Amino acid sequence: MEIKPRIGFDNIKFGMYRKEIIEILGEPDQIIEDAYDDGEYILIWNKLKISLTFQSNDRFTFYSSKNRDLKFNGKTFMDLEIEKAKSKVFGELKADWVIEDYETFKTHFYEDIWLTLHCEYGNVSNFELGVPFKNETEFDFPE
Repeated sequence: MEIKPRIGFDNIKFGMYRKEIIEILGEPDQIIEDAYDDGEYILIWNKLKISLTFQSNDRFTFYSSKNRDLKFNGKTFMDLEIEKAKSKVFGELKADWVIEDYETFKTHFYEDIWLTLHCEYGNVSNFELGVPFKNETEFDFPE
């Protein structure tokens, strides 16, 4: 599963509608209404170990995964030591990572492309990618 910052992953693009993505991935194992954001839904595919968030207009805006086969530029990074992942896999991004410590895990966030690496026990344990914003209220969906 190849991730593509600002675009999505594989042949799934940010801004696609829920129906289009279900046609590609099949029916999700679970659909959750987001308790924090009215009208947002999170769809979960257990076998793929992914969850996709859809805004109230049913457009794909956020991706989270624990899939061990995730790749960036052809390189896997899940379970890799966080500093190795940032330098050897994501190094070309020249990212200014913002690190937040949540006691049992840390997040390494690169705001320009809305990419987050979760780190537990020193290794990448979860990956998140969101569509960047054009401005305060509008997403910058790929064409």
